[in-house]
Amino acid sequence: MKDGFAERFEQFKTNKSTLTFILNPLNTNTNEINIEPFGIDTGSLQMQLLDLKTKDLWNGKFTELKSKLEELEIQKCMHIAQHKWTALKEIPRVEALIFGAWNSLPECCNEVKKLAHGVLMIFGSTYSCEQAFSCMNIIKS
Repeated sequence: MKDGFAERFEQFKTNKSTLTFILNPLNTNTNEINIEPFGIDTGSLQMQLLDLKTKDLWNGKFTELKSKLEELEIQKCMHIAQHKWTALKEIPRVEALIFGAWNSLPECCNEVKKLAHGVLMIFGSTYSCEQAFSCMNIIKS
């Protein structure tokens, strides 16, 4: 089991640039991103990222996103430290902020959006799969 965990977490290390792309797309080296599983055209992705990097609006959008995510984490920690469990439900969901930022990109950035949504869906599909297996184990018992 230890080897299985080590192998699984090694995949995260090798795909670090791909995963960090979600919060820091404008400072990502496209040569370090694993785009193969997502069916993305490398040339189009590079051109779209270059176009986004030259526009202050998008630099500000992702800087603001990281700032909001940091604020949310601080709020969560404060509520937890003060045992305000019901207040945690009032905090905006991280996923909503991230998807909101990515969905605000114009259609001319379709390859960039496709990569972001593909990376984000990895975790959603993994969660759904694990949840289904857990339910099957409960039914089996």
